Amino acid sequence: MTIVLNTLEEGAVSEQIGTLVKDDMEVVNTSGMKIAHCMGCNQCWLKTPGVCAIKDDYEGIIKRLVGAENLWLVSDTRFGFVDWRGKRVMDRIVPLLNMYVEFRDGVERHELRYHPLNFGLLYRGKADQQFLEEWSRRVASNLAGRSLGVIKMKEGEPCI
Repeated sequence: MTIVLNTLEEGAVSEQIGTLVKDDMEVVNTSGMKIAHCMGCNQCWLKTPGVCAIKDDYEGIIKRLVGAENLWLVSDTRFGFVDWRGKRVMDRIVPLLNMYVEFRDGVERHELRYHPLNFGLLYRGKADQQFLEEWSRRVASNLAGRSLGVIKMKEGEPCI
């Protein structure tokens, strides 16, 4: 199962993501959802393991991610990186991890609470492609998965 978190305005499913994702795909349009920023309270690690203390629309997303194999983020960019909407949904992924650390590929990483998750980025706007590719590899590594790639949306293409 592949989850596509679309932080852009709602629209028709883009042909671009349809050509990328060949398996079972669920698109979650987050633009109309109430999703707070991560507070860094660590309750999802200490007090309520795997459950975020913030009660908002992200609860449904995290439950879907537990059963997913792949995660694609669709985001605008600002200042050469994903914008605040993309950053916000990625910061809230912390309950998928455990507070304990281990060495994986020679780097200290948090233990997984569930299973590996592959990660990819489809972005719109101006950004440093090489920087985003490195970020995607690091996100995937943190989730013990592999990077699915970083793809710039063609100008004028509809959003997901």
